[in-house]
Amino acid sequence: MSHKNLIMKNTIKKTRTNASRLIILSFLGTILAGAFLLTMPFSTQTPGCMNVVDALFTSASATCVTGLIVVDTGSFFTPFGKTVILVLIQLGGLGIMTMSTFFLIMLGRRLTLKDRITMEDTLGEKKIKGVKGLILMIVGMTILLEVIGAALLTLRFFRVYHYPINKAIIHGIFHSVSAFCNAGFSLYHDSLMRFGDDWVITGIMGGLVLLGGIGFVVWYNLTHWYFWRRDRTRRGRLRLQTKIALAMSAILLVIMFLFLLVVEWNNTLEGLTVGEKICRSVFQAITPRTAGFNTMPIDRLNPATLWITIVMMFIGASPGSTGGGIKTCTFAVILASVYRMVTGKRQVVIRKKSIAEHTSTKAISIAVISLAVVFVACALLLLVETTTSRQFCGNSYMGSLIFEAVSAFGTVGLSVGVTPHLSYLGKIVIILTMYVGRIGPLTLALLIGRKVQPPAIIRYPEESVMVG
Repeated sequence: MSHKNLIMKNTIKKTRTNASRLIILSFLGTILAGAFLLTMPFSTQTPGCMNVVDALFTSASATCVTGLIVVDTGSFFTPFGKTVILVLIQLGGLGIMTMSTFFLIMLGRRLTLKDRITMEDTLGEKKIKGVKGLILMIVGMTILLEVIGAALLTLRFFRVYHYPINKAIIHGIFHSVSAFCNAGFSLYHDSLMRFGDDWVITGIMGGLVLLGGIGFVVWYNLTHWYFWRRDRTRRGRLRLQTKIALAMSAILLVIMFLFLLVVEWNNTLEGLTVGEKICRSVFQAITPRTAGFNTMPIDRLNPATLWITIVMMFIGASPGSTGGGIKTCTFAVILASVYRMVTGKRQVVIRKKSIAEHTSTKAISIAVISLAVVFVACALLLLVETTTSRQFCGNSYMGSLIFEAVSAFGTVGLSVGVTPHLSYLGKIVIILTMYVGRIGPLTLALLIGRKVQPPAIIRYPEESVMVG
């Protein structure tokens, strides 16, 4: 390797390490700034200031686009407090690095090699042609979709529910941004249960959630795929990541929908018409993958439904999206790796494309470490929570805490109702879990590395170990 190439390789490696630190510190700084603003007397409706732990919890939940709450957002905060939460949701959803790079572009600054590498890592792509164009597309599409969603919701609130026009606009904007960013924050104490039978509102909200959770890189690929052109060289192609993200999202959605419809038919859906049952099941099938809204009472769901919800929350959305979890593509690669091992094939193959061995190793590593984080969070919650929150945990104390921990890690926001009643130590555990869940998988992917390391100079003798 030439001296010049070696210097370039070391520069890129150092920049990627700095990018990881930058992502960690940017989210941390935003959370602390948001918490400071929420502790101000003019942020809350009730006299006095919000206590520091609850302010930190709310700020972390908004920045990490989780949606777990310790107070009722609609009634507890003033318009200023709600604005702070909305800004935190937007920053956290789009990604602080994406927003900061966008503003640099708007100011006319030329993107440096460091900026480009940082954005490539933030978006989870090895090579992006035209980072500037991609950032402008991401922010532009986000604003466009949020504006369309806000306008449609405002019209629905105003015409059908007879909200005053100013209230309709505020609720439309807040819920559109919250849905697209997969945040799960609502201005209603019952989330969206009051609109559970409204196909229009659940359709708009569900559509925004899906668009926000599919991944910015998938958008970029779809907008550059001209399927109507006959010339294949000018048509473009759907990348494997796009195919996996779309296929896995559809499969998980259908599985969750059918499971909800069958298991909850005579439980939480009892007494509703067939159309209402389908409406609620469709929306509730969308939300476990990091959205956090609910049209069904989570605390009354069948234990089997809660269990599959936990699985969906852990898998999460697609890479490079506003959602959390280990991501759909990670899950798909793990399944393909297991299939390769079971069938004895030499390569991990998905849709006639081989997956690099280091990608498979990275996917398994992310899943194992994520499971370890959830395990530690659950253990800490069981350790610090004694009698304070036990009375709010329904039939299963352990199950309720596990559900809250996975919801926090997956940045989902669904809750069985125990979060507001946690002790200060319990809330701190959830805060840390939300933080790690939002920046953890991405940062971990960067730190693990993206290229296969050169063969080791020293090779140790092999020896078999019995497993299984």
